[in-house]
Amino acid sequence: MDSISNFPFNNLPTELACRILRDSAQATFDQTDRYQVKSPYSSARTLCLVSKDVRRIVLPELLHTILLPKSENLNRFIQKQNDLRLERGEEQIPNDLYFQYAPHIHKIWIGCIHDKIVPNPLLQSDYTSARKLTINVLTPVLLAAPSIALGSTSLKLFSECLEHAWKSRADTNANDEHSPPPWKTQALTLSGETVANGPWELLTNTPQGSAFFSSISHLAYGSHTTTFNYSFFVAMSHGRSRDYDLPLWMKSILWPSFKNLQTFSMAYPHIKPPFDIYDFNQFREGRKGRSFHVELLTLSAAMLTRGRDDARDWRISAFAEIGPGEECIRTEEVRLKVSHFPIEFWYDFYDWEKIWACGLCG
Repeated sequence: MDSISNFPFNNLPTELACRILRDSAQATFDQTDRYQVKSPYSSARTLCLVSKDVRRIVLPELLHTILLPKSENLNRFIQKQNDLRLERGEEQIPNDLYFQYAPHIHKIWIGCIHDKIVPNPLLQSDYTSARKLTINVLTPVLLAAPSIALGSTSLKLFSECLEHAWKSRADTNANDEHSPPPWKTQALTLSGETVANGPWELLTNTPQGSAFFSSISHLAYGSHTTTFNYSFFVAMSHGRSRDYDLPLWMKSILWPSFKNLQTFSMAYPHIKPPFDIYDFNQFREGRKGRSFHVELLTLSAAMLTRGRDDARDWRISAFAEIGPGEECIRTEEVRLKVSHFPIEFWYDFYDWEKIWACGLCG
């Protein structure tokens, strides 16, 4: 055993060593600890300190899925991007340290960010220029991601990024009406309790917003309230199967705007009735975490674009019982799938973030 444990890492074939490093740098989004207690990126960050070569190998793994749940997380991310941009421009960073983030970011989550998105506290007279700089730095990174998740209060920030990208496109393609849109986003996830009251007009009433919605093929939604609708859990504790009420904001959204939409999804903890409501209440009060599989309800775009005036049209009735890894296809328009593995829930606003990060919302 000693000879194995002491085997020099640098004696491994380069390809094998790189694979081990990449695997070790994988974010632990399915961890049982809260993200606030232990960062899912901790292993990758530690490996980045080993050497310049190791950093270059593991950074793509760290950047694959970016979580920016709070304003301070977003501020630090933007500040880092701006520092790299400035130092690179002034040739203060050696070539072997410079690393371009955008090509490696596949998914990015921006939580319920409020208006404080400038890198540092500034005088009011400097705020406009600082916000413009923030938008300039964030836009190319954000819109390069194929999958974006937005909190309800970050829609205004996102609309500014879209506007900036759209104007830049117009400047560089003045005579080309058929140039591709300045984003790669195909999947959009919305989160938060106030999506219905979000500034939709900032997107729907602009050419860039309309073009963006037209390019989305998959839309998902989740919030703490919809994920843990207590009335349904009380009913299930008495043996009643779960129905799925679609959020009210879905009634007012202009579904025809999503011209290329294929599916809409919502995720829930998979709980079989009956269950112990007392134990569930302890979980609700934050006394302990609970491990649940995740069930994903998926609806076709065709179902949503049809007229749905009756309240019953916005409720999906209970499915037949299915287990982990199984899928129930009721029709071509409605299906439910349960995840192969469980994740730890803590009954807080980060549960939906974890579902998304683990790739369990479609």
